[in-house]
Amino acid sequence: QHGALLAKGRLLGVQFGVLFRDGLYERMGRHAVELALRLREAFTARGYECVVASPTNQQFFRLPNAVIDRLREEVSFDYWGPRGKEESVVRLVTSWATTRDDVDRLCALVKEI
Repeated sequence: QHGALLAKGRLLGVQFGVLFRDGLYERMGRHAVELALRLREAFTARGYECVVASPTNQQFFRLPNAVIDRLREEVSFDYWGPRGKEESVVRLVTSWATTRDDVDRLCALVKEI
């Protein structure tokens, strides 16, 4: 009302203007995808099934519930569908804020399990 929505739209436009300047969006996306693919390598090297061959920053794995419970102690992720009796599918997502150290720690944890 009274132009308030218009003002908020302008601020959103400023954010997008910065995001698309000088390749920032592409760099942030490339970083997230690169780290996600490193996660995929670590999980598949341990024999865990990659459910969706995603070229994005989202990776989906079928894991035994015991592994999921162990990962849940140190990592945040989502179930992709309901929890199964013995195994379930989880979704791991990286972002511009995910660090290489974060991924290295998760890869090391996957090797331990």
